[in-house]
Amino acid sequence: MSNPPNLKRQAIEQRSRARRLLVQTLYQWQISGGDAKETYHNRLIDPRNGDIDALYFDAAYEYISTQYEVLEESYAAFMSRQPKMLDPTERAILWIGGYELQHCPDIHSSVSINEAIELAKQFGAEDSYKFINATLDKLSKSLA
Repeated sequence: MSNPPNLKRQAIEQRSRARRLLVQTLYQWQISGGDAKETYHNRLIDPRNGDIDALYFDAAYEYISTQYEVLEESYAAFMSRQPKMLDPTERAILWIGGYELQHCPDIHSSVSINEAIELAKQFGAEDSYKFINATLDKLSKSLA
């Protein structure tokens, strides 16, 4: 007799995979300079990555691609440089973290920040996770 699937663990993993795809899609959108909807439809989906939390991905991408300037305004004061001067990967990760902190009350702020740190370690420059952590931590505290 096999154990039943751990649905909570599956949901967490699907959300994490959605965040990774979101970073990649937002990066692709920034680099291409193209239309956000076109980038969404042409995003790179690797079936080896498994299922994602599609509802989260769709809501996050829709909000971020249309409201990124609002997100940037919310954390620009906590940075020593302008958001538009950031590396596209760091910018995408901050967009995701800022979106979650401000618009996803079901996700604890520590989870959002930790996930952003992990994304920065995976996709960002060597020490970018420190910058991401500091910026999102200050944003989180300002929202409390």
